Amino acid sequence: MLKRAMVVGATALLLGACSTVPKELVYQPENQLVAYQPALGSMEGKPARWSGIISAVHNKSDQSVIEVVYLPLQANGVPEQTEQSPGRFLAIMKGFVDPTLYAKGRSLTVLGTIGKPVDSQIGEHNYRFSVLNVTGSKLWPPVKEVEVRYVDPYFYDPFYDPFWPRRPLHR
Repeated sequence: MLKRAMVVGATALLLGACSTVPKELVYQPENQLVAYQPALGSMEGKPARWSGIISAVHNKSDQSVIEVVYLPLQANGVPEQTEQSPGRFLAIMKGFVDPTLYAKGRSLTVLGTIGKPVDSQIGEHNYRFSVLNVTGSKLWPPVKEVEVRYVDPYFYDPFYDPFWPRRPLHR
């Protein structure tokens, strides 16, 4: 009985460690975090933790403005890779952000307070951005796509030749 309790406890600890948010993104109590909505109004100053894919970085003299395509958060704070997004937001960071590190296409999760929405443009299209004044951030490693091929171990084709067509050797 004691072994079973130890195994269950160890499993719970291991699973709990897999889904925790990095220390840069921790906010307590989590139920006060505001969910993303395009161009939030009347929510200024409230805490939020949003994530997404970096679209552009604009460095100014005292701050950096990162344009992010919003993606929903997984339990561990990593953006969930989906094909659809409800919109974009601007993450305002103090100081300089290197555009080579914060490159277009990288995943980013930010924690901060909601600011006043900003009217700007995406190309020639007018767009109203939600704004997040960043207090903590996590730049995630680049996603490496892996192709997985399934091979049926019970399939046998007597006419299959992996080296066909063969080329004659010339010396």
